[in-house]
Amino acid sequence: MYSSGNPTNIANPIKDASARVDIKTPSGRLTLFETTLCEKISWEKLEARTTLDPQGYLSAYNEKDIQLICCQSDASKLWLVPPIVQARFIKSLRWNMDISFSWEFIRDRPKGKEAVKYELTLQEQDLPKSSEVTKVFNGTSKSFAVFNIYPRYFRVTGSGDVRSLEQSVELVSAEIVLNRGDPEWWSFYDFDILGSHGCGKFPGPMAIIVSEETPQGIIGDTLSKFSIWGLYITFVLAVGRFIRLQCSDLRMRIPFENLPHCDRLMAICEDIYAARAAGELEVEEVLYGTLVKIYRSPHMLLEYTRDE
Repeated sequence: MYSSGNPTNIANPIKDASARVDIKTPSGRLTLFETTLCEKISWEKLEARTTLDPQGYLSAYNEKDIQLICCQSDASKLWLVPPIVQARFIKSLRWNMDISFSWEFIRDRPKGKEAVKYELTLQEQDLPKSSEVTKVFNGTSKSFAVFNIYPRYFRVTGSGDVRSLEQSVELVSAEIVLNRGDPEWWSFYDFDILGSHGCGKFPGPMAIIVSEETPQGIIGDTLSKFSIWGLYITFVLAVGRFIRLQCSDLRMRIPFENLPHCDRLMAICEDIYAARAAGELEVEEVLYGTLVKIYRSPHMLLEYTRDE
């Protein structure tokens, strides 16, 4: 059954990616930077593989499953927040402030989990001062820095989960810039890849992704969604319940299915039917009482059905 579903593992690369930076205060959340303009580069086509992975974190993985995600540094959406809203938001920065970064990756499989998301909220020590962010909002400064925003290396599992690569400890830091003009927009500049061999003209958010292979076919889709344990438990419960229903209460079916000869009992049943058809209700009642009496007594039942 498993092989008939053709669960051969095939490559499941990232088809689309996007990155976003949000800032949150007690008054709400604003999206500073968001881009969907991300290039997906196969690891096999890169010449600077050693430069991008100097610690050899990816040596244990198949190169066909590894991709370099390079996003543009300029946001693909304009900064269109009205000045009055910005003024209210600036006041709330003094109370509490959180900055979060999120990646969203889209693949072909597993079905129902094509889009996966990884979001990380910065630790307090990695946040800029609220005064630095305020200066950018009111126009007296151009940018602020954020540190340890997200891991450089990710692993997207076959079941549709996004995890940081276990061996990697490298975290990305960046400069967030508000470009003044008409219109205005935000930019994200990765400190670590300026002038690097990887993304070149894309100094924005960059990540190295290991997208695990997934099984194909009906069984493969099921495995991708529920894992081998889910499939195993489903079959054990279903098959086990079916067998139990077939084998339970067998002793109760012996009088109806496993008697040696039932000709006499069948004759009584036919006589009951004939008496009812002829309107002999008293005879029918006597015959029915006899049949009930026989079934209530195992000894009489054996006598009526024994071999002659």
